[in-house]
Amino acid sequence: GVFLVLPEGVLSLELLPSSSEVLLNPSDNFTVVCSGWSQVSWLLPEEILVEGVEVEDQGSVSTLNIFNASWKHSGRYLCEEGLSSQSKRVDIFIPGRGPEEWFPPTGLGVVMRENEEGTIPCVVSDPQLSVSLYKRTDRKAVGGLRYEPGRGFTGPLNDTSYLCVASDGRQQVDSQVYYVFSVIVPKVMEVDLTASSRVLKQGELLTVNCTVQDTEMVYFNWDFPRKQIIEPLMDFLPNRIRSFLNISEATVADSGVYACTVQTSMKGRRVTHTDACLSADQGYVYLWPSGETNVSSLLHHTVEFSVEVDAHPAPTVRWTKDNQTVQKDTTSVTTTHLTGTRYVSTLKLVRVRLDQSGSYGAAAHNQDAEEEVLFHLEVKVPPKIIALSEVRNKVMLCISEGAPPPSVTWYSCQNSHRCSNVTDSWRRVSEGGAVQENVTKLETRGVTQVHSALTLQSLSSLSAVRCEASNSAGRRARDLRIQSASLFSQVAVLAAVLVLVFIAVVFLIVLILLWRKKPQYEVRWKVIQSVSLDGQQYTYLDPAHLPYNSTWEVPRDNIVLGQVLGSGVFGRVVEANVSGLLHSHSTTKVAVKMVKGNSGAVQSLMSELKVLVHLGPHLNIVNLLGACTRKGPVYLITEFCRHGDLSGYLERNRHTFLQGDKQTKSDADGGYMDMNKEESVEYVTRTKLSYADIEPAAYETPYTPADQREAMLLLSDSPLLTLHDLLSFSFQVAKAMDFLSSRNCLHRDLAARNVLVCEGKLAKVCDFGLARDLTRDQNYVAKGNTFLPVKWMSPESIFQSVYSCQSDVWSYGILLWEIFSLGGSPYPDLPLTQEFYSALKRGYRMNPPEHAPQNISDLMKRCWEEKPQARPAFSSLVASVGNMLTDDYKKRYHSLAENFLKGEQPAVARSRAAGDQNGETEAKGLSLSSTQQNLQCRSGTDALCCLQSSRFLRWTSTDRR
Repeated sequence: GVFLVLPEGVLSLELLPSSSEVLLNPSDNFTVVCSGWSQVSWLLPEEILVEGVEVEDQGSVSTLNIFNASWKHSGRYLCEEGLSSQSKRVDIFIPGRGPEEWFPPTGLGVVMRENEEGTIPCVVSDPQLSVSLYKRTDRKAVGGLRYEPGRGFTGPLNDTSYLCVASDGRQQVDSQVYYVFSVIVPKVMEVDLTASSRVLKQGELLTVNCTVQDTEMVYFNWDFPRKQIIEPLMDFLPNRIRSFLNISEATVADSGVYACTVQTSMKGRRVTHTDACLSADQGYVYLWPSGETNVSSLLHHTVEFSVEVDAHPAPTVRWTKDNQTVQKDTTSVTTTHLTGTRYVSTLKLVRVRLDQSGSYGAAAHNQDAEEEVLFHLEVKVPPKIIALSEVRNKVMLCISEGAPPPSVTWYSCQNSHRCSNVTDSWRRVSEGGAVQENVTKLETRGVTQVHSALTLQSLSSLSAVRCEASNSAGRRARDLRIQSASLFSQVAVLAAVLVLVFIAVVFLIVLILLWRKKPQYEVRWKVIQSVSLDGQQYTYLDPAHLPYNSTWEVPRDNIVLGQVLGSGVFGRVVEANVSGLLHSHSTTKVAVKMVKGNSGAVQSLMSELKVLVHLGPHLNIVNLLGACTRKGPVYLITEFCRHGDLSGYLERNRHTFLQGDKQTKSDADGGYMDMNKEESVEYVTRTKLSYADIEPAAYETPYTPADQREAMLLLSDSPLLTLHDLLSFSFQVAKAMDFLSSRNCLHRDLAARNVLVCEGKLAKVCDFGLARDLTRDQNYVAKGNTFLPVKWMSPESIFQSVYSCQSDVWSYGILLWEIFSLGGSPYPDLPLTQEFYSALKRGYRMNPPEHAPQNISDLMKRCWEEKPQARPAFSSLVASVGNMLTDDYKKRYHSLAENFLKGEQPAVARSRAAGDQNGETEAKGLSLSSTQQNLQCRSGTDALCCLQSSRFLRWTSTDRR
């Protein structure tokens, strides 16, 4: 063939006549022919009347005819060639008879793409007219635009209204008003063409959607089988425009290709999508298997049968076994719609049983058609030898079972030293023996049992016989040793020895289990690392991962140990004098914790040390002063509190509050003895702790006058107790617990026995379990390898082992009861038996003690709410108790706290030194940090305790982060 190639850069379009501007007289006829290499078409002026204009399209040639021309036909006519994207224009003018016929009619709106040029179509009928452009609002002339009589003004436009003014030098006339709108058109148009169904039956609804995303104005052009009859509809939806076809009753004539062409309001950019739809006379179903139809599987394995379906309308798939619908409790059927008319259905048998062997069918059907596929499943069981024994003289019986029925083969071995699985000493029994078999089908289990009897002529030359059962699922073998009578006595002796060895091993295991259940020393304080979303599971920070700075180390030579203050199963607390804690000439009275020679207890004491380092100092906790961890036993050096624990302090001085009530101390006391008591102490029982008789000062410092010394105290050190003293103790413990909760630390054993009283009735929270004999303390109950203070524990801690800041709040409520009962034992009317646990589950709560004001009684009840989320946070408790105290007391407490953090007390000074060695920034002075306040729990929060896991850092001079 001959091919004509168009040279690059040469226009393929031709106009005849070729003039780009034509001036006609009214009532003239005009014809122009446009020809190209491919299909061409004419683009007429926007508002041109169809009457008087005719276009004849003939493929690559298109003829434009204008009959009886009038001024309304004036404008630009554009011929376009689709394949080459080329165009040619001809501007036609027919002058009007007066000013009213200068401007041919055009559209009122001008829509353009944002940030691009637009055109005001001020087309005139006479190219000799002078035309100017004005803004309609202020009649201000607009410059900088290009004007073409056959097109109008082109250039950058604003979203406003314009008008044109035409003049012939003698008179002038205004055009219509043009409104300009700029629209946002994305760089890439996202067009989505979807059909309600690609295959459908006659009479069904067919909906085809053509949707454009994120645009404000587009033109839709449809091409589909019955476009002359069906009119597309349009929707303007949020962020998208939709044009759609809605064919209520589809016919075969609607089968074909549906094409949607989308063009932006600015000419030239088009996107076309196509889709095919088929309308059939009736529905259909095609069904075929996805794998093998004959399947074998081992017992308890998983089996899947799968079929694929091509159907319309949507089919229903039914699975059957032996013509009965499969049971849903033993199988799993899933049918998934893939795309269009394609589906897949799967029958899944999990851990198949023997009774599930058989035929399975998959049937797919709709209202017009149905098809079925059959599968067959065989479940196999590897052979198993039930028994092998000598039933009579020279008669061996082997019982085996399996599915399919196993085949039994007998072997014999003559050399006893070589009768093993890896040797070839076994020979198949063919001579010298007779084999009889009996096959039995076990209906209840679905397997077949085979009884095979081997009768031997002589046993003298044999050492062993072997029964081997095999089927298509596997094989099993068992050997039977033929022993002489002389060996029976040896076997009996060996059996006796083995029995004795077994008894010894069992006895050893029991001893190990008893040792592991022995209670171990455990640090009650826990630091939370993270909390689950439901607030039920906590991850605690392993104290072994916390840092420890050698700055805390105190030379052993600087420690002079005194008498024992308290002793327990795991360790003891000793009074001591330590020199050099502040400076080389200072001496400080301290309490030294030490454990007995147990590696687990030593590790727990090291954990307690690292937790105290992590927490940092606070006025109302027993602060760390130093430690000895090298070359000898571990010493943990803490502050010394002269008045002992709060429970004992209240009970010893209750007569000063009750004015003569000589009520005896309860058995639950587990605290320090008051060092100011005049009675001498002959010995300390293992359920009570006592300090030795030492000097009253907590720290050895230079002489301080009595009046200044009194000013440094929070309250008077008089043993007299007042209601204000009880409120002060409650306030100080709440402050300490608020500090611990802000550091994400749980106490888990908050009670009056774990609150120590210093000079000036200053309360300090601690964990004194190391020096308490928990095995004899009635407040603790053994559970596993630990002891639990159940009377102080919340219900969720007792019954669910859940600990949180809110469970510490419950314990705080019990502590309030102890304080205002002046050292009484909680739940005095309930023995610590099952009756106690039952009462707690029923919602039993203690009555307020005699000396508790109403607002304290209400506070206890709030602390004992059943739901942890309903209990107040410690920050709320601080505020509530603080409102019961005088402003003078709170100012005195705040001043004392500020002086504690800014002063040179050993706990603060050594913490500051450790922070400096780690390179942390030193502030001008220590203060109560805003961070600490921000981390406080809010009232009503759950067990999260305002968790800030990212703040697990060491304490510094200005912040506890």
